[in-house]
Amino acid sequence: MPDKAMKDIKKELYLLMHKAEQMLELTEDAFMKNKVGSLDQAESLAQEIRRQEDALTEKLAKLAPSDSAARAILSVPVHIEKIAVSIERVVSNVRIKIKEGLLFSDKAIQETGRMLTKGKELLKKAGETMVTASPESRETVRIDSDAMIRMSNDFATAHEDRLVAGECSPKASSNYLCMLYAFEDMASHAKDAVNKLSAK
Repeated sequence: MPDKAMKDIKKELYLLMHKAEQMLELTEDAFMKNKVGSLDQAESLAQEIRRQEDALTEKLAKLAPSDSAARAILSVPVHIEKIAVSIERVVSNVRIKIKEGLLFSDKAIQETGRMLTKGKELLKKAGETMVTASPESRETVRIDSDAMIRMSNDFATAHEDRLVAGECSPKASSNYLCMLYAFEDMASHAKDAVNKLSAK
């Protein structure tokens, strides 16, 4: 693949990841301020990501039979689309939380805030890695992804203990845990996306 074509594809991957990062920013805004409008904007970005992922995957699939570089990154757009799907799950649960007036404990609010912040940082680094594909940046994303997955698991375990102790309602608990599992999947797909870059 000519350098110009690869550069253009890297730019498209970066822009896709940046839109996913914007989705999280809007979700954070909605969670912290009960702003449903921000969730609508996040869902609109998810639709854009889907359309662009389809087009980019089609482009790479046409190049792949005769181009090893295109073949190596063929699944990267799909992983970014799966990140958007994971964020949509968070969006859906924030929407339910707002609509039904579910009350989170102070601890759950703090933990969700930390997951949103870590998620934004991770997607920002992953987006930069789409352009540089440097071993150092790939490793940073892998480490940060694993740390986010561990954090999600730790928060889920601590939350289950709070639920058993009667410190939170089962309905709010289910909503919160669904968000944690979505963050975990998002981090996993970010790691998978940058791992594919190392195959080039």
